[in-house]
Amino acid sequence: MCLLSSTVVQYTRKMASKRKCFSVEKKMEIICRLEAGERNVTLAKEYGVGHTTIATINKNKEKIKTLFNNNFLKKKRVRASTQDQVDKALLQWYIMQRSQGVTLSGPQLQEKANFFAKQFQIEHFNCSASWISRFKVRHNIGGTVSEESLSVQKSEWLTKVWPILRKDFNDEDIFSAAETGLFYKLTPDKTLQFKGEKCTEGKLTKERITLLVAANMSGNLKKPLLVIGKSILPRCFQNIQYLPVDYYSNRQAWMTSSIFMNWVRHWDAELQTQNKKILLLVDNCPTHPQIGDLTNITLVFLPPNTTSVLQPMNQGIIRVIKSTFRKNLVLKIISNMDENKDENYPKITILDAILMINDAWQQLSPLTIANSFKHSGLAEEILDGPSSSFSNDIEIEDDIPLSVWAGALQNQLPILKEELDEYDHIDNGVAICEEPFEERIVKNDDNDDSDDNVEDQNEDVPAPNVLEAFKAAEILNRFVHSNFNDESLTHSISLLNNAVRYCYYMSKTDYLN
Repeated sequence: MCLLSSTVVQYTRKMASKRKCFSVEKKMEIICRLEAGERNVTLAKEYGVGHTTIATINKNKEKIKTLFNNNFLKKKRVRASTQDQVDKALLQWYIMQRSQGVTLSGPQLQEKANFFAKQFQIEHFNCSASWISRFKVRHNIGGTVSEESLSVQKSEWLTKVWPILRKDFNDEDIFSAAETGLFYKLTPDKTLQFKGEKCTEGKLTKERITLLVAANMSGNLKKPLLVIGKSILPRCFQNIQYLPVDYYSNRQAWMTSSIFMNWVRHWDAELQTQNKKILLLVDNCPTHPQIGDLTNITLVFLPPNTTSVLQPMNQGIIRVIKSTFRKNLVLKIISNMDENKDENYPKITILDAILMINDAWQQLSPLTIANSFKHSGLAEEILDGPSSSFSNDIEIEDDIPLSVWAGALQNQLPILKEELDEYDHIDNGVAICEEPFEERIVKNDDNDDSDDNVEDQNEDVPAPNVLEAFKAAEILNRFVHSNFNDESLTHSISLLNNAVRYCYYMSKTDYLN
């Protein structure tokens, strides 16, 4: 027994001496690589630990992420760097690149270290190969990552990974979501002012909103748009009882991880009440974190660097709704001209923008959405039929370029075709989330708080009074019955008229009482 006891003690000491103690950032690196699709066994072999150690790190990833994000990055058993700012910045950049599946060489790390040194205004710093070697030792960074550990390419993902992911879901239960930026106040005459603008900060952030667009593969289920503005309570929202979109705000009017997580969790809760489970495809980006406590949503990240070809929303859906929004804005301009108003170009409030972009979203046909999934390679066949139509048999093509559409207006719009073409694509490159990671590292500014007090002075537009609404409803009622032979449309107008009449009646009874 004594011999056995001695053997156990020696074995235990031997195992303890081999036990590795990872720093928070090293654990974060492992988590990022797991989320990028690398296998537990592969990482365990590379780091020289058991697969249960990797599994434990993954199990505690939410706590580790919290520690990492709060900058509790305490190094363990390492030699301090004399260029601490560069060291920390390079480490954060390295972890972010690895989470995206990017392979990094020594020269690339040297180049980025020199970049950070310049940004921090550190003189006489010239990153050498030996400095990078010490950097790797300090943070327990291994050698070159094998090709098999990288994210698979598009073709492999579609043929090997996607069939496995989707096999348990019908087309109606497969959704995709993506963000886009929109210069909602922009009129065609201001195109040059905004050309090439990414709009990450400054006064132009007041001119833009960020949209999150989500729909299913069949095209018959469209989530209400998520709209992110700059002000938490714009003045034009006063007296508004209902918005047809989900509205969030922050100082830069962009998507953040907290907004994304809130939106997904709220949707997950709705699906629980419906006893329905879905698969949700999103881009692989920093503002789309893993969400571990979902019960009814299977969150799937597209492979890194494949968004432009695999994301259905980028196959025409986003382009069409933004183009439709701008066509409606052009009609507002022409209506101002018809009324001989002093200003041809109307002032668009964020409320106007929300209502108009929602109209564009509702107008988008299921067929257009379904075919966008097909063009991305996710669906099996393209459907035939008109792109979009109303029940009054007036077909409206979804994807007519703005300049072609405006050409039918017989030169009523004093804007050149070239300007309209530029206008139609002006915000394609607008930032929809936090600025490039290395710039944010240098600024050390991760604050996403809403700018509660920001209100656009130009958006102080009073709500119509009940008498104005009553008269407008009567005019709209006569117009619809004179121009449309559509039972569902006339029924909707009847509901609208009844609601407005009731409000008018109540205003009179309140006055009499």
